[in-house]
Amino acid sequence: MPFLNPNGHDWANNYNLDGWGICLILFAILYTLFLLVCSFVLWQWRNHPVIHMRRPALAIAAVLMLHVYVIIILLVYPWNGFFPCAAEFWIMSIYLPIGIGLFQAQNQVLLLISRGQQILLTQDTYKSLPSGKNRRQYCWNAFILWCKNARRQDVYEGFLAAGMVIQVMVSLVIFLISRQFNSYGVVSQPTTPALCRRGWEWAPSIIWQAVWNYIAGPFLLYKIRLIRDIYNWRLQTTLAVVAGLPGTPLWLAAVYSDKLNAVSKYWVPAMWFAPGLIAMQLVAILGPLSQVYKSKIAQKETDQVLLEFADKKNNGTVPPDASVTTTSIKTGSSRGMMFNMESLDNCLNMKTSDYEPFHQFCAKKCFNSENVIFLDKAIGFKREWTRIFNVPDQSINSARQTMYRVAVNIYLTLINDDTANYAINIEGHIKKELHSLFRAAAISIASHRHSTPQSPNFQVTPWDEAPGLFTNPGNDHPLRPLTRHSIDKGSSSSTYLVSQTDVSDDPFPDFPIPATFSDACFDRAMASVKHMLWQQPWQEYMRSRRESIPSV
Repeated sequence: MPFLNPNGHDWANNYNLDGWGICLILFAILYTLFLLVCSFVLWQWRNHPVIHMRRPALAIAAVLMLHVYVIIILLVYPWNGFFPCAAEFWIMSIYLPIGIGLFQAQNQVLLLISRGQQILLTQDTYKSLPSGKNRRQYCWNAFILWCKNARRQDVYEGFLAAGMVIQVMVSLVIFLISRQFNSYGVVSQPTTPALCRRGWEWAPSIIWQAVWNYIAGPFLLYKIRLIRDIYNWRLQTTLAVVAGLPGTPLWLAAVYSDKLNAVSKYWVPAMWFAPGLIAMQLVAILGPLSQVYKSKIAQKETDQVLLEFADKKNNGTVPPDASVTTTSIKTGSSRGMMFNMESLDNCLNMKTSDYEPFHQFCAKKCFNSENVIFLDKAIGFKREWTRIFNVPDQSINSARQTMYRVAVNIYLTLINDDTANYAINIEGHIKKELHSLFRAAAISIASHRHSTPQSPNFQVTPWDEAPGLFTNPGNDHPLRPLTRHSIDKGSSSSTYLVSQTDVSDDPFPDFPIPATFSDACFDRAMASVKHMLWQQPWQEYMRSRRESIPSV
């Protein structure tokens, strides 16, 4: 059996099972297995912070949609004349443009995350809940709120969904009216399989590919040009967008130019899309997995450092009262020195000069500034708990009620996925504990909003912007503000105040506070978030600072 059939791909009613055809079949099988395994691993790690922010479900959907097209075009040569023109039309009109559209939507996540983190630095961290007296009004308000969110984060996906519907409808109309694909059409005439691929019927798919590859893609690259993240996400997005550019012009040249007929006998026109699509798939799957691998390596190095430090402490090499949280340690890897936990604690608790730069670093390079905001609010919560319970003649019930309101505020703005724009990523069992403490209060707030006329400023929590609450300058309950732009650093006025007086619009003035509620309610979440910040963002920040200031 020759490696290449002399006639090549000639649309004859026989299979091309020569050496080249068998190689294509084997590659399709092996590549499919590899991609499925990688997608499964990606989904298994979907809750990892690095992967969670990338919307892994959207990435896998885009990869699988593109893979259907990749497999089909790899098998076109072995199928030869048994691959009908109508089947290629539907695959070319549906799977390719929608797959590329999904992929570009997944690429857009980088821009959305970056913009969202910038918003966290200057604006509120909560979503509004829909309100309304009846179901129709509630549904309408919910739709309006969805539109607001879509304009901020999901607009690209909204346009993509509309584009999918339009693409399917246009393809269906073309398929029904063209005699190229059926006998009951009203335009065009039946032709040979080769000429069928050159008809006007392919124009919509070409237009969609041009929109995604040559308008949306380069525009996205322009928008993200200033992003400098620690995950190489911008680089991966750039590679994916650039990889999709050559396919369409090469396909057009192979289909409509006779000069490439000799090449098209063995490398069919549709296969010009394959290299770019495979590169896009690998970037979408292997990019985040490589970051997880680096994270696991860093975790192993951290564990090794802790073990070595314990051995040195036992051998008397370091003082017996030293701890890994107060001692910077050199590692034997490219990470160099690991900076101690105490430096991070000082930054967060004492508001040192590193606090704001570190917050900016987390927002612009790590995309997890919500973790810094949460630790800031949780530390303030614990401090205020100590203060308020030491006030003379303070009612225990009143103090617990006040602190419970503040805790619910933190839960709604930074923990609950339904109300927080960017919820902290903590272990499931920790989040479950917090749900058991605060979810009932959140439901009470939502129910109250659905049954009570609201003022224009009424937000997720009734005490957020009501006069006399966060703006009261008296000696009431201090809490860090939900916004960052109005903080006066270095001044005692850098906190907003929550009045302890009853609020007329309070949805639960006598809400039963769980018996397990205490000042330690956020401790486990704080430990988890702080360790995550210390392990990578803080190390990266301190190393970048040492590079800019060698004396650090």
